[in-house]
Amino acid sequence: MKDKICLITGTASGMGRIAAKSLAEKGATLILVDFDTENGLAARDEIIEATGNNSIEYIDCDVSSFSQLHRLSHHIHEHYSRLDVLINNAGITESMRRENEDGFEMTLATNFLGPFLLTHLLLDLLQAAAPSRIINISSDAHRMVKEFDFDDINNRKRWNKINHGTGFQAYARSKACLNAFSFRLAKNLEETGISVYAVSPGYFINTNAHRHMRGAYGLLVKIIRPFLQSADRGALNHIVMASEEKYQNQTGLYWEHGETKDASAFSYDPVFINFVWKYACDATKISG
Repeated sequence: MKDKICLITGTASGMGRIAAKSLAEKGATLILVDFDTENGLAARDEIIEATGNNSIEYIDCDVSSFSQLHRLSHHIHEHYSRLDVLINNAGITESMRRENEDGFEMTLATNFLGPFLLTHLLLDLLQAAAPSRIINISSDAHRMVKEFDFDDINNRKRWNKINHGTGFQAYARSKACLNAFSFRLAKNLEETGISVYAVSPGYFINTNAHRHMRGAYGLLVKIIRPFLQSADRGALNHIVMASEEKYQNQTGLYWEHGETKDASAFSYDPVFINFVWKYACDATKISG
């Protein structure tokens, strides 16, 4: 990864932080992005000290905020002429419905709309570095989605109080949308040299993605946390997909632990893919 420039979202903790350290050890220039400034700066300093790699920058940005993503893109374009790897890692689950400043449900905004917008804002830099890679961190939880209420993609129905099941369903829906985006984007970018990967780190990773869950669900997470898959194992997916040569050009596929697997049949549904793409273009004001 020497001379490669890599941007990773969600690096203050968990898999993003672990992956960043490993890629720093491999010599990558890193752009670390998170909204948790205290832990984000601590992660940057820890990685520099541990690896001796000083080519690491931390940028404070909430990926659910479209205005902050535009500011992030402006900064990156001012300071970098290319981008070799983009890892859309940041993600959350919620017990209570919240909205971002743009009026979109927070799970959808963080896990899907934010990555959609950021990717499009940085496509020119990824093209300048081609062959380059876009790695969208999905989840096998997307398999929970058997049907989709196209009139309620913003998760308004039946979610006006704390509801863990509805919150996790919103998480699953956001990851199904991320898959659909990945597959459509890969097709759009054929022959550009930009590879797109939807990557599952496996089920139930021990990270802070569940930190907003409350009540019984939050208690359950605390109880089962010792038995969850380690963040280190989950982060291996980020690391190998970003760095190993054998994955170059294997675009438009779904991956877990370095191997391809089928996503849910619903993720490949052209009606769903086209809806998701148009919705995201309209929401983020990206020309589709």
